Amino acid sequence: MVRVFRFLMGAWLCLMQIMIAAAAEPLAVDVSYELGIGDSVAVEVLGQPDMSGSFPIGPDGAVEIPYAGRVAIQGFTLAGAREQIAARLRDGFVKNPQVVIRVEQINSKIIKVTGGVAHAGEYPLTAAHMRVSDLIVRAGGLVDPSTPLAEVWRGANDASRQVIVVDLDRLTKGDPAADIELMPGDTLAVPPAQQIFVDGNVKLAGSYPFRDGMTLSTAVAAAGGADGSALTSKVKLIRGKGQTIINLRRVLRGLDADVMLKPGDHVYVPESPF
Repeated sequence: MVRVFRFLMGAWLCLMQIMIAAAAEPLAVDVSYELGIGDSVAVEVLGQPDMSGSFPIGPDGAVEIPYAGRVAIQGFTLAGAREQIAARLRDGFVKNPQVVIRVEQINSKIIKVTGGVAHAGEYPLTAAHMRVSDLIVRAGGLVDPSTPLAEVWRGANDASRQVIVVDLDRLTKGDPAADIELMPGDTLAVPPAQQIFVDGNVKLAGSYPFRDGMTLSTAVAAAGGADGSALTSKVKLIRGKGQTIINLRRVLRGLDADVMLKPGDHVYVPESPF
């Protein structure tokens, strides 16, 4: 029990470190990204701190720059928006403005991914052209690389929704026709992977994609094998509300038959009392 708690605490701390690091990094966008209503940009006018700051793009497609008024930047790339702001400043208070601009937050172009990926959720569309393969990479990859199909849901509601089938097998083999270009508001729906769980005194506790023919011994092997303090003679197979004690030591010696697993099974390797 103590080892399980330590594992969970370690995983939580790793997740927190990743989240903190991600929050500290500026949002990277492709040079082709076009700014939209609701996005937020950071503008720095070198030598003019009163004109610098963070500015949201309003419903009129413009930002309010101090001493320069509203500058329309919707639909422009960062390079274009920088020139728009610099041109307005040249007409006013600054003779040769040096403008630095970056995207702080994207709200105008959001896409989603659900189901069998490592990190399901919402992602900003950071380039003018983004495809299914790009989103899968950003979401940490497929939980089960053999997943054959996915769907792109396009449309605001069920009545207008368009469902586009994605052939993931063709995509992973490099067929560009299967790599559909995504649009703002799209949802990539990947079927949830069937999984089994292995924890306790193994080297790599966690969830693993279920494969036809998977057995208790192969599941433990996928988790790096039992560690030196494991009690392999009393491994628990938890299935639904029931559980079975299995002597993995005898299975590995060929003395007992291996046990076939089912999706959702939980294998727990206890700690030896000695």
